[in-house]
Amino acid sequence: MTFSWKTVALFLLTLAVLLLCMMMLRAFLAAIVGAVVLAVATQGPFRWLRRKVRNATGAATIALSITTISVIVPGLFLGGIVAQYALNISKMLRNGTVAKGLVDAVDHHPLLVSIMQESSNFLAWTKAAEKAGAFLTSQLVALLSNSAAAVTQTIIMLFLLFFLYRDGEAALDFLYKLLPLEGAEARTLVKGVEETIRATFLGHFVVAAIQGLVAGIIFAVLGVGDAALLGLLTAIAAIIPYFGAFVVWLPVAVYLGLNGHWMKAIILMVIGTLVISTLDNFLYPILVGAQLRQHSAIIFLALLGGVWLFGISGLILGPVIFSMMASLLTIWHARNHAPEFTGSA
Repeated sequence: MTFSWKTVALFLLTLAVLLLCMMMLRAFLAAIVGAVVLAVATQGPFRWLRRKVRNATGAATIALSITTISVIVPGLFLGGIVAQYALNISKMLRNGTVAKGLVDAVDHHPLLVSIMQESSNFLAWTKAAEKAGAFLTSQLVALLSNSAAAVTQTIIMLFLLFFLYRDGEAALDFLYKLLPLEGAEARTLVKGVEETIRATFLGHFVVAAIQGLVAGIIFAVLGVGDAALLGLLTAIAAIIPYFGAFVVWLPVAVYLGLNGHWMKAIILMVIGTLVISTLDNFLYPILVGAQLRQHSAIIFLALLGGVWLFGISGLILGPVIFSMMASLLTIWHARNHAPEFTGSA
């Protein structure tokens, strides 16, 4: 097959323009991914609504309003509570409250005194607490200072979500025409992407709920007050990007230590580090891999690679790209072996 110079030039020009578009849209990657994820995750309810409301714009407006009220607003509100909670704890670390608690604990626990003296690092412990507080505060202040950017991303996400609701079917038809695949092949690829997005989205919430449940049980066993509420906060913190379950259990451990319950504090620190905060690393690949019929190791690598390349959006994009690769390889294999199967059918 021969190509004219015009065909080659058109290909190169198209490729260059696509790369420029990708560079421009990279700043809004989180908003784009968020809109697509919400559109796919709420696809079933929206289709039911679309059957009830014949006007596409009206149905999209209702769906966007419901999604905003039930998902976006509570998410921003709870995220603000967790952020303020973590900021208060970091201030306690900085202003010497933790250091004072360590000194008081040492005064009332001779065994702890001997341990400190043998290690000869007590002063380093108090300095470490202050440094940890300073670091945590700087990170939280930097995160909260980006609230304007977060609001902008949220507005863009909702804007895109409206058009995905209203014009989703037309967009899919246009995508099918662009893909260099047959009709059945294109539908297989798109279906695989949708299933991956839905599985990763729901898997994230399921794992966060399990982390919150385990944390709540541990809090209750250790006799911590409001264990159920703290477990709920742990689940919320595990869901929110850039946070994690440690935002809740670590301050609780500090609180227990400051009140003289050092054994409980140590137990919570160990369980929090080895169990609560690491559950997602094990459960997420297993749950998502089972739903996608992929090996857990592949999902784990997809998550790590996705986060490394795309940031927090990689939690979705990593598995999606691997799913697309698997679908395309399956299509390629089917095309190359089609004559064998056709002859035996």
